[in-house]
Amino acid sequence: MRIGLFTDTYRPSINGIVFVVESLKRELENLGHEVYVFCPAKSMSPSKQAELLNEDSDSRIIRFPSIKGAFFDDYDTSVFFPPAVQRRIKELELDMVHVFTPSQIGLVGVKAAKKNNIPLVIQHCTDIYEFVDHYPAVLPGALALAGIVFPMSVRLRGHDLLEIAKLYKPRAGVTKWNKDIIESVITILYSKADAVIALCRKSCKQLKSWQYDDYQYELVLMPNGVNALPRPTKAEVKAFREQWNLAEDDEIFGFVGRLGEEKNLPLLIKSFERHIAKKRPKAKLLFVGDFEYRKTLEEMAAATKYADRIIFTGAMPREKLGLAYSVLDVFAFPSLKDTQGWVLHEAAHAGLPIVLVDKELSEVVQDGVNGFIANDNPTSFGRSIIALLEDANKRQEFGAVSKKLAAKFTESRQVKKLEKLYQELIDQKVADESHDPDLGA
Repeated sequence: MRIGLFTDTYRPSINGIVFVVESLKRELENLGHEVYVFCPAKSMSPSKQAELLNEDSDSRIIRFPSIKGAFFDDYDTSVFFPPAVQRRIKELELDMVHVFTPSQIGLVGVKAAKKNNIPLVIQHCTDIYEFVDHYPAVLPGALALAGIVFPMSVRLRGHDLLEIAKLYKPRAGVTKWNKDIIESVITILYSKADAVIALCRKSCKQLKSWQYDDYQYELVLMPNGVNALPRPTKAEVKAFREQWNLAEDDEIFGFVGRLGEEKNLPLLIKSFERHIAKKRPKAKLLFVGDFEYRKTLEEMAAATKYADRIIFTGAMPREKLGLAYSVLDVFAFPSLKDTQGWVLHEAAHAGLPIVLVDKELSEVVQDGVNGFIANDNPTSFGRSIIALLEDANKRQEFGAVSKKLAAKFTESRQVKKLEKLYQELIDQKVADESHDPDLGA
């Protein structure tokens, strides 16, 4: 197959969508497919960006001019899509279009698929609907997406345009207005797809509840595959412990990932301050990652009586994150707004027990089997962490199950499932065309 992956965020950005696209490209190519990535250049000069990233001139990574100024944090605003862009996509004779982001380049993929009668898969990677609680300033971008970018990029019916027009009526509160726009645009957009991939049961329920009338689509539950990270050497672990003052007998729990406001990370500090620190004097809280909310978290930590036991390492290269997991006794994940939690799979591969809040988020965490699902409050979360810190046998037992669960969702396993879905959609498209020749015209 010739497969086009369309994303509004890619290298040099570092985030979950980038990891997913890179993983799919690599694994699909290993299966013998041709894979093209359509993405922003993060500058007005795609060739210059490709040169900086050591991408060959004939690379299958196709970059579009873009400017800083995102709909969300790592989404660049891509501009200038002349007819030549669509002609180039048509010339590639893609068999499948897979879209990861509902912004400019993602919409180019949708348009290419519909115009050229190519099967279309859209992956629901980011719960933008929930993000607006923390980023209300996206309203102008949301309105522009709904009223300008979307209609210009995707062929819409009269009924679609009427639905979009309704979104310009102000609501009581910016957040409510944002959410109404996002729900409507996502529902209309996804109804254009042959299949929509949800990464967790929570997203399946959410997306199913949004469907109405003729805005229906096939939902497929398919988490992204995640491989185990490279294991660090004993010397590397020793150096990491010394760097961050982590003794062998310290009881360490913590979080790895982006330190964003939407991740609900204050819950960890509150749980530590009010419950864990007193009952477990050897306990320490580790934050591995960076982002704009880090400063706020550091200020919260400094205001506690246990500031010297709350550690922020900053960002680490992904290939080195095995060090972080190797020193943790328990992995803590308080987010309620993720769609899968890539790091949950990494932690499970590392053999860690896991405490989280979102009970429908992950297929690699089972309550009471390899971790605990706590309530969204410091008392419940703190008790769950303490229960694991004080019981080494349970941690070992849970960790063994974590490894088994993670092994069910490796990159190669999940990509083979995706390959099967692609083929089914291609076969269905061929069958539809044979019954209605005008579809292939």
